[in-house]
Amino acid sequence: MTYLLDVNALVAMLWAPHLHHGRIRSWAQSRPGEFATCVLVELGYIRVINAAYGITIADAKQQLRAFKTSPLIVFLRGAESPASVLPTWVTKHSQTTDGYLCAFAKARGAKLATFDTGIKDANAFLIP
Repeated sequence: MTYLLDVNALVAMLWAPHLHHGRIRSWAQSRPGEFATCVLVELGYIRVINAAYGITIADAKQQLRAFKTSPLIVFLRGAESPASVLPTWVTKHSQTTDGYLCAFAKARGAKLATFDTGIKDANAFLIP
């Protein structure tokens, strides 16, 4: 199985002080399959790690490059129009990215890996 990490999951994976760093590392060590990123997730990672933790953009880019050298990390390409793929459960602005990433992952045979218990989509996988 391929798991598209959402932004918070990617931050937790790469930033040791994150509240869920140990949790995601434990799950990752159980070898659940491949991990994936995409343009939207990587942009979100750079934005959050810079704004919340003060990591420079250059360092955030380097962290992503280093992470993606693993053979267990894949990059999912392509994009669909949100107007054509957003699930019907997306009814407010706070759900748009989650809904898009669920649909994006599903179209590529992947699941969206998240800590967000509020995502009620069959294609969302709650990280244990």
